[in-house]
Amino acid sequence: MLDAQINWQALAIREAALTLYKHERIDRKPANAPLVDELVTGNWLLPEEAENGFMLSARGRAGLVELLDLRLPDWRDWQDVLEGDRLLLTETFDQRWGYLKDQLRADLPRVLNKSSLQLALLGSRTTELPEHLLDELPSVELSQDRCLHLRGNMDLKFTRKHGSPIELKKIWRQLSEVILPERDFHQIKELEGELPYLVMTIEDRGVFLDIDLPANLLALWVAPESLELAGEFLRFLPQFVPHVHFGDLDHQGLVIAERLALASQRPVRRFIPSFWQDYLENFSASTHNKNSSKGAAWRGPVLSVALLKELMTTNRWLAQAPLLFDARLHEEMRKLMD
Repeated sequence: MLDAQINWQALAIREAALTLYKHERIDRKPANAPLVDELVTGNWLLPEEAENGFMLSARGRAGLVELLDLRLPDWRDWQDVLEGDRLLLTETFDQRWGYLKDQLRADLPRVLNKSSLQLALLGSRTTELPEHLLDELPSVELSQDRCLHLRGNMDLKFTRKHGSPIELKKIWRQLSEVILPERDFHQIKELEGELPYLVMTIEDRGVFLDIDLPANLLALWVAPESLELAGEFLRFLPQFVPHVHFGDLDHQGLVIAERLALASQRPVRRFIPSFWQDYLENFSASTHNKNSSKGAAWRGPVLSVALLKELMTTNRWLAQAPLLFDARLHEEMRKLMD
């Protein structure tokens, strides 16, 4: 059935076959010409009015599935790569990788930045590079290169699979925080030294940097784009090290806490200082209808926690930043350690 000499493993040929299955038509291009020409010769394709456009004939529609089963046995799994009306198996990848692999450096890094690789091979940072395209490349790991931001004062070490341990206390003595890139975090084998008594995730960047930390408390800043990485870090810690989240009291703050719980596979536990109620009169702000920003309108059922219930029923919210100036904050954090 058709010329077995056609290179069915070529990405452009597989793209053409899947395009025909989904749309029952195709545009002839240099990369897919061997298949298109063979199908035209066999009366599987008929010309359209548009130049280089072809549609499946009755014979082609009747025999296409059998042809795919014969030449591409796993073609049904490939339907996952379809995105709307566009296939991810593009000529762009064929052309770019076809050139780059002939110029490939011998010391290619083991870990590559995901968005840069997608830009290089697909022409877009945001277009996902699917698994079957990765199989065309040398063995590499992809990293989004998010970062963990850590503060503390305990003698904690990260033992790596290769190389000397990362001694966090030495870095904290010289810098305000430890910034651990994702690709380095994935090389950590185990923890050594003093484990924290408690890990606290903090939403506000300034509060994270300025807050006075009690001894043995490890603080972790949770940027929205790094929530999954933060959750992975929390899973890496022993389960007997408790976690509490300190964030703004608004809808987005609650969502961050819930997402952390899902990512870390730990229950949600929020730090709401007992004196925060005193800030309602002078520091609360009205909610608004902009869903993606701070102070957005509350959604979902009213919660039973007294302060949250008050805020939700009066359409107000509180930022955590003012608490940084309150002398009572450190004492309440210290009590958490007990």
